[in-house]
Amino acid sequence: MLTLKNIGLGFVITLLTIFSGTSAWGHAELKGSSPAKDEVVVLLPNSISVTFGEELLVLGEEEVNTLAVRDSFNEDLSLIDVTVEGDTISATVNLSSPVLAGEYRIIYRVVSADGHPIEGEIPFIYAPEDDMAVDEEALPVEESAEAQVESTKSEGLNSVVIGAIIAFVVVVSALLLLRKQK
Repeated sequence: MLTLKNIGLGFVITLLTIFSGTSAWGHAELKGSSPAKDEVVVLLPNSISVTFGEELLVLGEEEVNTLAVRDSFNEDLSLIDVTVEGDTISATVNLSSPVLAGEYRIIYRVVSADGHPIEGEIPFIYAPEDDMAVDEEALPVEESAEAQVESTKSEGLNSVVIGAIIAFVVVVSALLLLRKQK
């Protein structure tokens, strides 16, 4: 027989299960990038990279992870040698064409090892001392805690909210049924 005590205990267990399991729902979250979010670079680095919190999926020659750099006119900067190594996707910037100063976005779409796609954009500004300055030897800029970018982490939060709503509806329904039985 359902008692108020049993229903309350079930509700507490459900909530604990939902909130303690959020790390299992977590997907590869963005840890950092080079260039970093909103960074102003004076010398264009010769490579672009984005690092995540878990390894990325690689399926032989199939392209499941993509990386692009777009300017403010939505034109792609030429990238070559896009590679995935563990938790990082990177590419070499093709410096054979001049690169104009302005706002750029690193656009990524990757698939984490658990099979979930993650996509997003990381803005940065290229502001050379002169409009055509490019340093082919420039090393990627170190990431900082401030450079971390929000990704599609909201999926986990949405799952928690939905789970909590479902648990609430189940408890309220059980209480209403219990009340009708009395």
